[in-house]
Amino acid sequence: MGSYKAPLDDYRFLMHELFDYTDIAPRIGHPDLDAELLDMMLEEWATFIEEVWCPSNRIGDEEGLKFSNGTVTMPPILVDVWRQTIESEWMAAPCDEEWGGQGLPLFFRTACDEVAIAGNMSLAVIGALNLGVYDLIHDHGEQHLKEEYLQKLTTGEWCGTMAMTEAHCGTDLGILKTKAEANPDGSWSVTGTKIFITGGEHNLVDNIVHMVLARLPDGPEGTKGISLICVPKFLPDGNGGLGERNSVNCVSIEKKMGLHSSPTCVLDFDGAKGWLVGEKHTGMALMFEMMNRERLSTGMMGLGLGEAAYQNALAWAKERRQGRDLKGIKDLEQDADNILRHPDVRRMLLRSKVNMEGMRAMGLYVGLQMDLAEHGEGEEQERAERLVALLTPMVKAHFSDVGAETADECIQVLGGAGYIRESGVEQYFRDVRIARIWEGTNGIQALDLVGRKLPMQIGRALRDLLWPILEFIEEHRDNPDMAPFTKPLYQGVRGLQQLTLLLMSEGMANPYFLAAGATEYTRYFSNIILAWLWAQMVLICLPKQDESPFHAAKIASARVFFERIYPETIALAAKVQAGHRSLMDYPVEMM
Repeated sequence: MGSYKAPLDDYRFLMHELFDYTDIAPRIGHPDLDAELLDMMLEEWATFIEEVWCPSNRIGDEEGLKFSNGTVTMPPILVDVWRQTIESEWMAAPCDEEWGGQGLPLFFRTACDEVAIAGNMSLAVIGALNLGVYDLIHDHGEQHLKEEYLQKLTTGEWCGTMAMTEAHCGTDLGILKTKAEANPDGSWSVTGTKIFITGGEHNLVDNIVHMVLARLPDGPEGTKGISLICVPKFLPDGNGGLGERNSVNCVSIEKKMGLHSSPTCVLDFDGAKGWLVGEKHTGMALMFEMMNRERLSTGMMGLGLGEAAYQNALAWAKERRQGRDLKGIKDLEQDADNILRHPDVRRMLLRSKVNMEGMRAMGLYVGLQMDLAEHGEGEEQERAERLVALLTPMVKAHFSDVGAETADECIQVLGGAGYIRESGVEQYFRDVRIARIWEGTNGIQALDLVGRKLPMQIGRALRDLLWPILEFIEEHRDNPDMAPFTKPLYQGVRGLQQLTLLLMSEGMANPYFLAAGATEYTRYFSNIILAWLWAQMVLICLPKQDESPFHAAKIASARVFFERIYPETIALAAKVQAGHRSLMDYPVEMM
């Protein structure tokens, strides 16, 4: 068990039929990236992951990490796989050609994320952080930082981290204690301790570049006084090599539920030398810029591991025989019928399949909006920026929630076999569980959505999203084949409008009301977007269903979504409307 095949047919459908990437490519600065080239590159990436990364996943999980005297030793197979990844030049794909990359769009990077995560999440998270650090230095670093770090980060010869959390502050970064003091040469000396630093120390590469949140001596209180400092493990020697060791040390690593071959470190900065990235006191804004991209990647973790769990559960189900079909024996030559004859097994597998297909469409849609936000022009660019801000917390929260639920349900498909390590499915559940916590817990994502993103520009981002949905519904209201999809979508959108007004009006008077319904509202909203995407996919597939089993199956998947998943919006709405009193009036001493 533990096998995986990238869902390339699904990606081809999304890239060329749902989103028509060849039409979008010129608007985001990639006029030469045609469909054939895009397909070829994704196929080659998938082959590399399946043949090189996938075989290392279970071995790395079983061998785990070794920590001694401040040094983390990775499983040897992962060191070899990372070396092959560097040599293959795949790490460079999304980076600028100026620094040795290929300049491919975020749209493509998002697709690559799912495949990499499914192949080996421990390696994928290091790669994602590496690209995040590359982006920060590329967009905000001074020229000398770009020249010293970008080429090495592009190839993957050096890796990066995001060092935010401290023992006394997780989400509340305004009370962080790490400080930075100015040096005569224009650098800064960073002192403090950071915890939960993914990839903070390892032997995959020679150097690790930390993006550290710290407070300068003249920094005001709270988050407005935080700056971002680039602190390398080894100081560059100015010639592309390594100089002296910096005073940053790994104190310990965490023993975790999952990701056993991904080092989660406590790092001690003792006057470590670093350089300011961006302007003084803008660290939180810059970190949130990085985190928006990382939150999309974290959401894709739910999709990637959910897909891997589904594929392995389906493979098991196709071979497993237990009991007889409820309508009578189907296979007289066997002692039992295949378990795919049981409705409940199909319920679990089809929920898994359909959830992954819908989230894949939504993930690519957000990736496209990120490309438009970065490279578009005029109103299209401004609209994309608003949509990215609105959709990012939903992608992170909904994908990671549903991915964990999917992995859990796929264990259930296997029964007792799913609970033991030999099946491989239980690793996906252990690994994906952290995605609901990383990059701000999903409760924080929900609060960000209702407290910051909805009111943004007096709700303009919400209008940007809902108007095209309502126009789509109106355009196809008289099509009887679309009615099973557009009618519930319309009802859901009207419900979303009413819930939004309720949250905003009641929340202004009592923030408890807003916060109590935020998680359910986020899931409700996510289902509306998924329903809109599913309806668009149905419209594309209807004229092709008789000649194409793929398109016929896509319509069947849409029916499963609208009949077996989408109805949860009714219960979610009731929970939002229930408000906060049953929660906040409950006596603490009785909890």
